Amino acid sequence: MRIVKNILIMLMGITPFLGFGQEIPFYSNYTINPLIYNPAHAGANEGLEMFLHHRTQWTGYKGSPVSQLFTMSAPLTNINSGIGLSFQNNQRGLFNVLTGSVKYAYHLKLNQKSNLSFGLGLDIQNSVLRIGESTVKDVDDPLVNKGSISETFFDASFGVEYSLADKLKIGLSAPQLIEGGGNTENAMAKNSRYFIGQISYLQKITKNIKFQPVVLARYSQNIPVQYDVNGLIHYKDMFLIGAGYRNNYAISLHAGINLNNFKIKYAYDFATINSNLNVGLSHEITLGYTLRFNKKETVTILQEATLPSNAPLSSDKIREILMLLIDEFFETSNKTPDELKKLEILRETIFKLLEDLESK
Repeated sequence: MRIVKNILIMLMGITPFLGFGQEIPFYSNYTINPLIYNPAHAGANEGLEMFLHHRTQWTGYKGSPVSQLFTMSAPLTNINSGIGLSFQNNQRGLFNVLTGSVKYAYHLKLNQKSNLSFGLGLDIQNSVLRIGESTVKDVDDPLVNKGSISETFFDASFGVEYSLADKLKIGLSAPQLIEGGGNTENAMAKNSRYFIGQISYLQKITKNIKFQPVVLARYSQNIPVQYDVNGLIHYKDMFLIGAGYRNNYAISLHAGINLNNFKIKYAYDFATINSNLNVGLSHEITLGYTLRFNKKETVTILQEATLPSNAPLSSDKIREILMLLIDEFFETSNKTPDELKKLEILRETIFKLLEDLESK
């Protein structure tokens, strides 16, 4: 019986490569790294953002899918743009796919709180079928003796993202734009065009607690519509817990920690596709780091803006501090709870100073 299960697992892993359309890898931690699926997110946040993902699906079975992904992006503020890079290794059974991508995004500032971004990704993909590692009856088959088959081709992706302050994000992307992938008649990896939509909203519940629903949907002509529904709870912008459901596939549990510029997130999926098959659990771990540059640290800026309560303030000085508040207060992503607290104190101080000034 275990042999039958292993065969089914192997077939589930390699089916996307056998003319049915290559699926994009599943990830659960796109909730903290939208760049996984949408190039429009490149450079959307302050500083150089780097993420490393490792996902193992259906643990306990030989040939089950394993994926590693590294992404990095940074803003080009002088031209309202962002750039990004990603490198991915996706292994399923005897198949291995390596993908490198360069991403560019243009960020259009609609007003002080909202942005509309457009992104493009250019990919190079190498697919390898390791036939020599298979167990076959006819060992003299020339295809088997070849050891492996390799093919390299180019692809592209496009995305749009709308963001409102640090609360609402709506994205639409199209990975694998170049359908068909390989140029040869017997191409191993037949790419299928995907359309992915994602929406999230960060709602403040109490002083220390925020709730964030995240919904993602995938569509391709070769598979039924897939969707994820997640609910995440943030505590003091440091700790994260949550749960999610992927239709006809899995239930997931989430946990994460945000310490200054470091992020760690773990997702634990257990399949719901077939309880009798017992395909095993899936684990995903993500490490993130943000390197700030070309801008003074928020704490330093706030210290420079802090004045004694009895210090004389000119109208120009008030205007300078107010502009600082406007620039910083609505860019709260990647800030520590201590920095956010100082921003709130600064906001209240400025409003009080303006009220006193108007009353004179």
